[in-house]
Amino acid sequence: MKTLIVLVTYNGYAMTKDCLSVLSKLPSEHWRIAIADNASSDGSPQKLAVDFPQAKVYALSKNKGFGFANNEALCRSLKNENFDFVCFLNNDTIVTVEAMEKLREDAEKDSGKTIFAPLVKNRDGSLQRTDYRFLSHAEFFLNAFRTVRGADKRLHGELKAVAETHFLSNDWINAVCWMMPVQTFFDVGMFDEKIFMYYEDQDFAYRARKLGYRFLLNAEAPIVHLGGGSAKNVLSRSLQHDSSQLYFYRKHFGYGGAVLSRIFRFVRSLLRLGMLVPFALFKKSARDNARIHWKLLLFSLNGKGILK
Repeated sequence: MKTLIVLVTYNGYAMTKDCLSVLSKLPSEHWRIAIADNASSDGSPQKLAVDFPQAKVYALSKNKGFGFANNEALCRSLKNENFDFVCFLNNDTIVTVEAMEKLREDAEKDSGKTIFAPLVKNRDGSLQRTDYRFLSHAEFFLNAFRTVRGADKRLHGELKAVAETHFLSNDWINAVCWMMPVQTFFDVGMFDEKIFMYYEDQDFAYRARKLGYRFLLNAEAPIVHLGGGSAKNVLSRSLQHDSSQLYFYRKHFGYGGAVLSRIFRFVRSLLRLGMLVPFALFKKSARDNARIHWKLLLFSLNGKGILK
């Protein structure tokens, strides 16, 4: 059985090279590597093609987002070769051959209704929570009144052990690393290419759960996620996040979902401004955060959809 590993790059040549240095050690009879480059300006596709000739590099002419690039790399690869499984992997990860092989073995032994992921750690060895709950509308709205830490606690909830196994479970796991049958990816409907960045994995996971799929973390297959970041700055990342959130809630919950998203973001940023303004005269960080939430508050009122 063959597995295709798909990486998406946007600049970040050095960290991608480090990741591929490990992936290239995987046995070729079971593994292939495809790289979708989102119009990098640092020469990543050309350099990677030279450094790793065994990997197929697709140099995309325009950056159309994480979801589009993953879809494109898989679909183009399938025109040349058949694959049983696909592993979507962030390029800013430190992996091991052992962890990747364990994920492949998990997928091969499964009935096909599971999406597997590794246990993710930070560089210092601490746990990085990549598992999440799907919140009710009431829980989602109440998070606007909580601190960032309090909201995160609600979003993650409890990571539960699966009895008599080395697996852990939650409602869904983000796409730092996903291993699944290729057919599963197409049955769920691939990544929504209208989402440029953020929420593309939650959108896929929401559709997968509705179809009866589950997400499992393998506690014996740890990797490290460095978290390089794809957007230019904090404001652009925040605006992109809120734009994608609006799209997600409108897509799955209609007009009421869009209204809920707008009210949540308005209340969240209004409260953050109220807390930041008293400190803005004395701290540059408070002024910077206040400016961000002022922009986000305006976007909650006027933003019309997906930013690209």
